[in-house]
Amino acid sequence: MFRTILAVPVLVSIACSTPNAPATIQPSNATAQPPTAAAPAVPPVVGGWREYPLRDGVISIRSTKWRTDIIDVPVPPGKGLEYKLTMKKGETLVYHISYGNLVDPAKMVSEFHGHTEQVGGVGDLMFYAKTAGSPQSGAFTAPWDGIHGWYLKNDGTTGVVVKLELAGFYEPDAKIR
Repeated sequence: MFRTILAVPVLVSIACSTPNAPATIQPSNATAQPPTAAAPAVPPVVGGWREYPLRDGVISIRSTKWRTDIIDVPVPPGKGLEYKLTMKKGETLVYHISYGNLVDPAKMVSEFHGHTEQVGGVGDLMFYAKTAGSPQSGAFTAPWDGIHGWYLKNDGTTGVVVKLELAGFYEPDAKIR
């Protein structure tokens, strides 16, 4: 069951004329403003169901089929690199990342992030997840057109093969940087 609770702040001042005297509460001269956004209406029950209108961003329909890839990314000891995907705003990716023969997860840096192209020396950057070398699964929706992917750095003494299992709407960037 959902309830809408309307909270309206009331400004008051507390006055106390002498120590240990009871305080008096007086409303301030400021008038409390009601919230400007109306709470969404709850639809009527019809046949045992409340039908809500579809909100923006709930479903994304494409004319093309999604793709799937399993990518092995070798990360040499003491090195860092990026594996990148190109995605359009609103495209979705379901992923699983694992770290093969990694013995100590603290020896791996993994940053899932995205950025736009820079225009006039300025671009947008967002970090989605910063983890060590522990497996992770997730679903991601691109906040903008651009490059989205993983920075991987192996601080260990032996090479690690990172496995990316991907499904969704994306294009792999041709280069591992």
